[in-house]
Amino acid sequence: MLSADEMNRRYFRGAYRTGEHGWEVDTPSPYALDFLGRLSKLVPGGALLDIGCGEGRHALAAARTGFRVTAIDYERLALRRAQEIAGSSGMAHTALCNADVFHLPFRNARFDVVLDYGCLHHQRKADWPLYKAGVIRVLKPGGFIVLSVFSPRFRFFVGRGRPWHLAYGAYRRCFTKRDIGELFSPQFDVFTMTEERGEHGGFWHVLMAARS
Repeated sequence: MLSADEMNRRYFRGAYRTGEHGWEVDTPSPYALDFLGRLSKLVPGGALLDIGCGEGRHALAAARTGFRVTAIDYERLALRRAQEIAGSSGMAHTALCNADVFHLPFRNARFDVVLDYGCLHHQRKADWPLYKAGVIRVLKPGGFIVLSVFSPRFRFFVGRGRPWHLAYGAYRRCFTKRDIGELFSPQFDVFTMTEERGEHGGFWHVLMAARS
């Protein structure tokens, strides 16, 4: 039987090969844009790491906001598509890197901001501490995390009795407000936590800062 990680890798490889998946390719989340705008005033020109960047919609938005962006994904096809989009947009200051969130190839305290729109909620709960340890290592003291994860209102979890789900071959897990607080405390202070609802909702959008 395939592990959750192996299922995810197969799922994302197929999704980027066919282009058939359920997320936006070009349009960044308005929640991400709001957070990036706020952070651009706090750390203008700062270094930002986009984890699980996909086709790069949030990496490019961050670059347009003035950040020096490093965007990673473990699927090379995603990076190829991101490079095509970045090239046609003429975006500078965006470096694309084939890397795994559990083995971040960066020096300690390199980034002012870590942005994760859709990576953490594909990780098993047993791997959350390893994820957090990596993020803390590469984030500067007082740095920021911009995070988006599934909430229990996401369509795959409504009416189900467990917080994880296998859909179309991928592992997904939803987070309660308490899950987020317990995972990131005491190392982080949450500034904003908003639940997106409606037809395309079912997400928590979170802005938090590392305690110095």
